[in-house]
Amino acid sequence: MSRTFPEFLVGIDLGTTMTKAAVLGLDGTELSRGKAPTPWRPVPTGAEVDPADLFDAAMSALDAALEAAPEGRVVAVGVTSMAETVVLLGTDGKPATASIAWHDTRGAEEAEELAGELGRDAFTERTGLPVSSMCTLSKLAWLHRHGAPRFVRALNVADWVLHRLGAEQVAEASLASRTGVLSLAERSWWTDALQLVGAPSGLFPPVVAAGQRVGTASGVVPARLRGAALASAGHDHLCVAAGSGATRPGQLLDSCGTAEGMVRAVEPLTGPVLRQVIELGLSAGWHTLPGQYAVLGGQMLGYVLDRVLALLGVDSGEPLAALDRQAWGVPAGPLRLVQEHPYSDPSIVGIGTGASPAALWSAALDAMNDGAARLVQSMESIGGPIEEVVLTGGWAHCAGLRERKRQMFGQVRWPALAEAGARGAALFGGVAAGIFDGPEAFPQPVEPQED
Repeated sequence: MSRTFPEFLVGIDLGTTMTKAAVLGLDGTELSRGKAPTPWRPVPTGAEVDPADLFDAAMSALDAALEAAPEGRVVAVGVTSMAETVVLLGTDGKPATASIAWHDTRGAEEAEELAGELGRDAFTERTGLPVSSMCTLSKLAWLHRHGAPRFVRALNVADWVLHRLGAEQVAEASLASRTGVLSLAERSWWTDALQLVGAPSGLFPPVVAAGQRVGTASGVVPARLRGAALASAGHDHLCVAAGSGATRPGQLLDSCGTAEGMVRAVEPLTGPVLRQVIELGLSAGWHTLPGQYAVLGGQMLGYVLDRVLALLGVDSGEPLAALDRQAWGVPAGPLRLVQEHPYSDPSIVGIGTGASPAALWSAALDAMNDGAARLVQSMESIGGPIEEVVLTGGWAHCAGLRERKRQMFGQVRWPALAEAGARGAALFGGVAAGIFDGPEAFPQPVEPQED
């Protein structure tokens, strides 16, 4: 008699700091995990990465997760990733140049030129984004100006990894929405904008929905993956929202990672409302949820807090927990962390006689909480009152930050998820394999994580 093996789902999450993978049972239970550092190469303007190294990091995290998983058959793989960063392919189908990090400052001058050429308001009403160096379009303009090698195709990071696993070349809608090249209302590529930056009109592939089956794992992939359905799970913050159950209109996903991403689902927005979204310091685009837009707000949460910890000589883990305990109930006093905007480097002011490491840590957490409060106020002006916040991400483990969230929001849920992004990606893979009809059928995390 032949032996029947259990079936599993696999998710890969390519984040800014770490690349994670998880193996799930079909009931959504996390069975094993793996991770690897996202292999950025520092440059004066920020960072870049060799696409081959990016894929290798994904495979390293995946191998670790599979090695720790029970014996069984993988039926689907979903991949989610950071947005804006793309892999540019040449005529031979191989990467033509390094991929520029989404937070790299290259493209700032070109962004201002694009605002003049395309019209700032027209850009916003079409794309749901502000004109900035963060947009993929601005990075493409910079590459064109600085003589980059010829490229004929651009794939978002998740879609690049999927293509290497055997998928078609596609552009998942929520990731496409972050490029500055997608006309949201039509879900089509803005050819005039591409031509303006010297890129071919067919640079980006067809747009697909999160969870749509885009191929079957084949070629040089781990043996357990061969034959598995492949699906893009889209922009990481939005994938987390779907995978952690933050999908109703009154809910807010607060994903506390290197960047803090706040996400809420809304009905598709008109051009004038999109302009209002941008004026409030937010952005919008297609969600990973069918037929929904996502309104997004963000700030450099972990990026800022990590810098403060480095200044204090404190590592994550128990040293951070000890600092949290020391700072409990210690007011910041005159100490303040000041930022010109949510993505700028912070400055420390007000170092008086009562300054201490605990007071500085309180000041850092206060600053991040104040920034989050401003984002929430803006999001409520677009989508109405927020009734519940779902908290995820590595920085949600920081007790001081979590307590400030509770004081600000009141109703906060912290699901017991080790890797919310990889879990969400795996569940979207389950859609491609026919396990789930869509995100509304995803198994929900029900047990709150204990403090």
